[in-house]
Amino acid sequence: MATVVTVMDRGTWVSNTDIIVVVDPARRRLLWVPRDVWSPAIAHRINKAFAVGGHDVLRTCLAALGIETSHGICLRREATEHLLAEAVVTVRVERPLRLWYPIEPTARIEDGRKPVDFDPPAETLSGERIHQWIGARYSRAGPSSDLDRIRRQQVLLRGLLRARFPLGAALDDPRYVRVSSGGAVDDVRRIRSWWRFRCLSGLRPDTIDGKMVLVRP
Repeated sequence: MATVVTVMDRGTWVSNTDIIVVVDPARRRLLWVPRDVWSPAIAHRINKAFAVGGHDVLRTCLAALGIETSHGICLRREATEHLLAEAVVTVRVERPLRLWYPIEPTARIEDGRKPVDFDPPAETLSGERIHQWIGARYSRAGPSSDLDRIRRQQVLLRGLLRARFPLGAALDDPRYVRVSSGGAVDDVRRIRSWWRFRCLSGLRPDTIDGKMVLVRP
C-alpha cells in the first residue's frame, strides 16, 4: 500500500495540512494532492481532514478520490522548520518567478506582504528563502494557482534527495510528528530522487458553500 505524508501550515494539531503527498513505494511514485480538493466526507477542503479526525479521516477522504493508503505521517510546521534550518540546496529555475510572500513566514499574507524573486537558470536556497520557494502562492506577474507551488515543492524535494539530505531527521522529534504505524516510516525511507513525482489530475475549479475548491468531475 502507500503512506500519506502531510505538513501543517501552523504549529498546532488542528491546523490545515497544506502539503499532502502520497508515498507509493510499489509504484515508485510521489503523488501530490492539492490542498483545495473538495471532500464530501467532511464537507470541506481535504486540507482540513487531519484536523477533523486524524489519519483515519484523511485516509477515508483520499480513498473517496481513489487513492488507497495504509499509513500516515503528519508533521507540524516546526518539524520542517527545524529540518531545513541548516539546509542549502540548489534548484533549477526555468523562468523568472515574481511572487508575493507574507512579511513573516507564519503571518497571513492579508496582514502584509513582500516581493520575492527567483531567476534562471538556478537559485541556491537557504533559510527563509527555502520557505519562500515552497510557500509563496501569489504571482506578481499574472494568474497563479496552488499547482505552481506544488511544482516548486517537487523541484525542492528532488534537489534535497539528490544531495542526500537527511529528510528522515524530520521524524525524530515526537512533539512535532504523529505517525500511524512503523510502516509509514519504512515507506518514507524508501523515497529516491529518481521516483516519479506527480500531482493528482482530472480536477476542475468550482465553488461550494462559498469556498473556491477543486473537484473531480
